[in-house]
Amino acid sequence: MQSTNHHYALILAGGSGTRLWPLSRKDLPKQMQNFISDKPLIAETVDRIREIIPAENIFIGTGLRFKDKIQEQLPDIPAENIIAEPIARGTTAAYALATRIIQTKDPEAIIFSMASDHAVQDLEVFQQTVKDAFEFVTDNPNYISIVGIKPHEPNTGLGYIKLEAQIQDNPVVYSVEKFVEKPSRKVAEYYLSTNQYYWNSAYYCYRADTLLKAYHETDPAILDNIDKFIASGLESDFLQVPEKAHEIEFINTKKYPLALIPGHFRWSDIGNWQSLHKLLTELTDTTNISNTPHDNHIDVGSSDYLVIATDDRLITTANLNNIAIISTPDSLLVLNKDNPSYVKNIIEFIKEKGLEEYL
Repeated sequence: MQSTNHHYALILAGGSGTRLWPLSRKDLPKQMQNFISDKPLIAETVDRIREIIPAENIFIGTGLRFKDKIQEQLPDIPAENIIAEPIARGTTAAYALATRIIQTKDPEAIIFSMASDHAVQDLEVFQQTVKDAFEFVTDNPNYISIVGIKPHEPNTGLGYIKLEAQIQDNPVVYSVEKFVEKPSRKVAEYYLSTNQYYWNSAYYCYRADTLLKAYHETDPAILDNIDKFIASGLESDFLQVPEKAHEIEFINTKKYPLALIPGHFRWSDIGNWQSLHKLLTELTDTTNISNTPHDNHIDVGSSDYLVIATDDRLITTANLNNIAIISTPDSLLVLNKDNPSYVKNIIEFIKEKGLEEYL
């Protein structure tokens, strides 16, 4: 049995979650809120991984503005394991900073990174997938692995990964040809029919030194400025880190190849109100979801709805279909669930009107 002494988890929790406005806000984004249970999503994420990785080896990457709140929500995680960026500089800066800090602690570290705001069912299957990823990277240290989710519908809101060839039998592992951006409906239907494409979960597993070498060879300015920031703590040094996406296209994949490990657990990125409604429907076995204080929602004749409130106003609906209604003390959103991307347009209009206090 392989040693787990050098296994670490990195949970990224710096996102703003604007697609779930008006509940998700700049100062309290979705990962810190209770969407599907009595715990915030980030606490559920920690619970999911802590059975196979001890708390002292779990690190949180976040923004400085969220650090105190996360520490409050995760009291069992050592304070020094909450790594705060002074300002957002993209996913590469986040990975590089946290990975360098973990590597300094343990030069042999292998890291499993994951988002803080996803929902995962089938816990044992998920944990076995994580173990499989650690085992593969232990045996293949130059590889960067990623967990892919087999699509069960033509989803246009997720990125995809195209498989190249099977490179291992037990557990099954594939080499990766390329990442694919969010497709159109027609293209997503084609992806579903081919069995060659998986959803991109953005759950990576890699040796710390391998990822850092790959970053350094691609652009030395990444680590040079990360190291300056770690030494100085100055925001000005962090601002010099190139702002790049973490996707592996910009890394030499011949030298540091990418491998996909299929994840057969139920997974949702809870990326918008439509996906949250779909998840809650699976959990409750009803398409009419209402979550309000004091049960203060009255409906007559509506179907397939999501109603969430954090204020005490009475919400009444009649003869509606496929609607999301999100009510907070200062804002009200009414949305056709077929068009969840319109929330992005709403955010842009709010900014144009100078009403950023509502964000």
